[in-house]
Amino acid sequence: MPHFYLRMFILGVVGGALPDVIRIIKAHHNLSFPKYLKRAIFWFGFFLLLALGGFAAWLFSAQNAKEAILFGFAAPELFSRLASKQGPADRHGTEFSVGFRDWWSI
Repeated sequence: MPHFYLRMFILGVVGGALPDVIRIIKAHHNLSFPKYLKRAIFWFGFFLLLALGGFAAWLFSAQNAKEAILFGFAAPELFSRLASKQGPADRHGTEFSVGFRDWWSI
């Protein structure tokens, strides 16, 4: 078990917040308030991804702030993309028809 450093865990949490913060900033030109921000399931998932980011920074023994933020960003981003409804794009820009959640339910 790696030693627990609170600072690295918190930086992992910050990294875990970045994917959703970036998505919200990208949509700043939309005049309407995103409806998903009012849903409890979004906030539950958001806090779950924050915890996942901190856990990844601890588990992979981040040695400095940059590593902690990168580990914190990568783990929730990978998980949220796998769990998203939209399938990954291939090299030609088209999307596969089956997302992770669809595949999991097969």
